[in-house]
Amino acid sequence: MGFFGEVLLAAIFLLCGFVAFFGLTALNLGEPVAKVVLRRLKELVVIASGLFILVLVMLAGLFATNDFSIAAVAQHSSSKLAIVYKLSALWAGSAGSWILWSAGVFLCFVLSLLKIDKKAWKFSGASLVLGAFICLGFTSILVFVEKPFAGCPVTVDEGAGLNPLLRNFWMIVHPPLLFAGYSAFLIPFIVALAAVFTGSTDSPDIYRLLRRWLLVGICFLGLGIFTGSRWSYMELGWGGYWAWDPVENASLLPWLVAVAALHSIIGMRIAERFKRWALILAPLPFVLCLLGTFITRSGIIQSVHSFDQNVLFTALLVFMGLCTAIWLVGVIEVLKKIVFVPVPSEEVSLRLEKGDLLFWANVIFLITAAVIAAATLLPVIWRIVSGSDSGPVLQRSFYDRVISISGIMLAFLIGLAALSDLQKRRGFGLCVCTSLGTGLICFGLVSNLVATGLLMGLACGIFTFSAAAILIRLAVGLRRRYRLGSSIAHTGFLILVVGAGFSSVEKSVQPLLSKGQQVSLGNYKLVYDSFEHRIHDGITQVGPEIILHTDSLLAPLYRQQPKSKSARLWPHSNLYPDGRSSTEVAVHTGVFEDIYVSFEGTSDDARVLIAAKLIPFMLWLWIGAILVLVGSAWAFFEAEKSKKAGPS
Repeated sequence: MGFFGEVLLAAIFLLCGFVAFFGLTALNLGEPVAKVVLRRLKELVVIASGLFILVLVMLAGLFATNDFSIAAVAQHSSSKLAIVYKLSALWAGSAGSWILWSAGVFLCFVLSLLKIDKKAWKFSGASLVLGAFICLGFTSILVFVEKPFAGCPVTVDEGAGLNPLLRNFWMIVHPPLLFAGYSAFLIPFIVALAAVFTGSTDSPDIYRLLRRWLLVGICFLGLGIFTGSRWSYMELGWGGYWAWDPVENASLLPWLVAVAALHSIIGMRIAERFKRWALILAPLPFVLCLLGTFITRSGIIQSVHSFDQNVLFTALLVFMGLCTAIWLVGVIEVLKKIVFVPVPSEEVSLRLEKGDLLFWANVIFLITAAVIAAATLLPVIWRIVSGSDSGPVLQRSFYDRVISISGIMLAFLIGLAALSDLQKRRGFGLCVCTSLGTGLICFGLVSNLVATGLLMGLACGIFTFSAAAILIRLAVGLRRRYRLGSSIAHTGFLILVVGAGFSSVEKSVQPLLSKGQQVSLGNYKLVYDSFEHRIHDGITQVGPEIILHTDSLLAPLYRQQPKSKSARLWPHSNLYPDGRSSTEVAVHTGVFEDIYVSFEGTSDDARVLIAAKLIPFMLWLWIGAILVLVGSAWAFFEAEKSKKAGPS
């Protein structure tokens, strides 16, 4: 079976090379002959994609049937795993995850050909060549470097098993969603560059394609980031949704740039200058996806998410360099071919110009992405410049400040953009006064609280101002379903900004408790009740049971102290039959705060060490992220249903 899989991969590699070479040749032939050749080459791409799906199914079958003669199966699976974890073990390793991403690339490429094939033949031919080149790169790495069907060097009767940290529901769904987003960004890469190289940049259909696939990538990558954040929060035990780990940062970069590219396409309806923005930014998320993968698999930066090998260093560097070079050539062509002449304003106007707001939103998105990228790569830059093996690593507080300032500025622009849509309507002044008034009131209330400070007050004030502006615009626009998707996404973003700001102001304790002893944390009391020892599905679970008492926030208003609410939490350690272990945190989720408890160990005198954190507004973060994703998906279907989708 392994030999047959290798033969199929080699056949796919040859097919992709054949399509790329003869597709490039066909572009230099006359139109009648070129159309025939390109049509046949597209059929070969469909065949290659079908073969690749077969390869993925075959590898999944080897994991499901415990074929330990395959090295990947022996390293990451075992016969004792549940079937769902056997299948998810496929992408636990470097080779399996790369084949999963490659399958997504082939599938998205074939789906895009259904629309691209209807465009001008030179544009569709150039798209075919670029897509075949990318597929060739992915397949060549599988054939010559990763070798997912390689045999195990020694005979084993049992596999090493899946890493305990990966035996989690969120890690089952996180990689496929993440790679689906990565794969979707391939299409803006090939569509934008093919349009530039063939001079098809004036066709509105090009930008409809870009908008559609950017939204697909944003939705799926957003889901991947969301599920990965939830896994980090529940499994790694650091008590946060985001640790600013290099791999986490790398997944955020393409999302930020893709959102900027999407806003540029929207801005094309307002100002011609956004055409250059759209054509330059649309291919960049795919390049940044390759950069993130390089960081994960090269070993150049230490990360809790990195794979334990760096065999891909050279291959990925070459592949990423070639894709970056193609993008840079496209950038040069855009700057040469797409020229606009700004129209000077004859008089000073106080009107809110939507084009200017979109321009500054793009600037903030790109500066934020650039700062995060530079800070993430700082250890590498330091090693290159100084020659020292150890470089500076920026702490979480730096990233928190960057994202807070960027988020506040973007939130303010969202409010201004909502008001700009209303400035031609009657009662515009009342709308402005209402939004500003609610924002100022919230700012005054929050900034006077001791635990928050000026920056948090500013964030909440701008959140209220922008939320009020969106609600007013939404109330006016609901009569004709006015941009409901963008309103939902922007509201979710505002909630994210406030939730991220408050959640960074956490409280923590790390007590050593005897039975019956308690510790206070904010408005809560944690009591060590008993030490539990359980066995579940062959897994030994041990840890302290903690009783959480919650006093009412309105207790000072009562004449008698009200009864406190209580809940039982059980942070514990999992001991697996193969000798591995993992920890499971216990989380009590409230509307305004989470209590997050992890089991750290025991002392010689039978006391237990726990780490407890009070993290404000965590629920708001999850709600905000869900609203952003729902709004993005809604915007996608709004555009599909609208006859005037895309710039005219």
